Amino acid sequence: MRFRPEPDSLARWLVLPFALAALIGLAGLRWWPDLGLRLAHCPLRDMTGLACPTCGGTHAAAALAAGDLAGAWQANPAVPLGAIFLAGWILWAMGAALVPAWRVGLELGPGERKAARWGTALLLVALWVRQVVVL
Repeated sequence: MRFRPEPDSLARWLVLPFALAALIGLAGLRWWPDLGLRLAHCPLRDMTGLACPTCGGTHAAAALAAGDLAGAWQANPAVPLGAIFLAGWILWAMGAALVPAWRVGLELGPGERKAARWGTALLLVALWVRQVVVL
């Protein structure tokens, strides 16, 4: 694993649409949580009775928008973890667009890429098992 410099900051400016979408979603769930909860529907759970990995995601997002981190974690831990990752990525990308020294990319070797894929798959399976057991 090594960091490599990125000469251009154009790609970093693409973070602005993601940040805007996240803010709009957060504002919508903050002031109209019932709208998102009424639209929440899981076809897998309706057909099989099993929760999918994203079951509880809308409830978790509404709880997170209301400032209830414990409620968000209880509904679906992937949402608060994803929100932390997204917020960190947005802040880093905006900073990297302005500060050239921060413009670095992570380069993984073949073994590290394989380990990252397996780690991600295991995390998703663990979250799914948790959702099936809890819900």
